Amino acid sequence: MTAEDHETIVCSSQDWIVICPPDEDEDWGLWVDDNQIGYWSKSNYRARKANKITWGGEIVNKRKRGRHTSTQMGYGHFSSEPIGRVAYISKMALYDLDQDRYPAPEAIDMYIPQPDCYDLKYYPSDDEYGQHITFGGPGYDRVKCP
Repeated sequence: MTAEDHETIVCSSQDWIVICPPDEDEDWGLWVDDNQIGYWSKSNYRARKANKITWGGEIVNKRKRGRHTSTQMGYGHFSSEPIGRVAYISKMALYDLDQDRYPAPEAIDMYIPQPDCYDLKYYPSDDEYGQHITFGGPGYDRVKCP
């Protein structure tokens, strides 16, 4: 696949990722659609509540070769591209231990340490995607993201 091919590909995938709060004696489950794919051991946590929740993407940048990593986030496109070309999290919400749904806070803090490498855009409301974020970026670029 060439770089030109990459620019025209539009991908679409709709997976539901859920982190389930456990019963008192269980681990925290990580689910994609209806399949449990992992867990966090209950021994990692002292409480069954959170004081901070984060959504988004993350890369590891060890600056090998003396430059930024070439690891892409999402499909390698910035958040201004349409959904299908960028990573996104839609219908953001919080659930309590009784599985009651609450909207995510509308006022959110955005942390974008290297906006020339990766970025994020927040949408507080949308008919199709609800409260959502788009994020992504190409990583290393000789001029913009050295």
